[in-house]
Amino acid sequence: MRKQYLIIVISLLLAACTPAATPVTITPTATQPSCRPSVTQTSNTSFPEIQGAMKTDGGLWALLFFNEAHAKQDEKIVWRISGTGGDLTIKAHNEAGMVISPVWGPEYHGSSNWNRPGDEWGTGFNFPEAGCWTLTVTYGPTIGEINLDVLGAEGQAQ
Repeated sequence: MRKQYLIIVISLLLAACTPAATPVTITPTATQPSCRPSVTQTSNTSFPEIQGAMKTDGGLWALLFFNEAHAKQDEKIVWRISGTGGDLTIKAHNEAGMVISPVWGPEYHGSSNWNRPGDEWGTGFNFPEAGCWTLTVTYGPTIGEINLDVLGAEGQAQ
């Protein structure tokens, strides 16, 4: 009996001498938001097109003359927007707050084979840097936007 008692005491002492587990603290880290470009589809002209997100009543479409937008390269976009009156203005801004205007346009198009509602204009943009860009289109009281994920300049490391 004494032998069993001694084994129990030694076992308890050994267990008490074992180091306790060190608690692990996990610190959450902030991650960069990922770019959520507007969804593209193929238009009746076989070019990619985007249906814009509207901030007001009306409709907006963008016809892209590129499959991927690249920084430091002229990119052509044709717009159709419903609404009436006023000037058409288009601005692009990135996540850092940089705002740019088209390098040319908007130029009104009197006729077209692109079948979407609204009046049509052409523009050219040259995005100075890669990243997420939101293009906001205003025609009178009608406002809509699209989002593009602009890649680094072609031929340069990303």
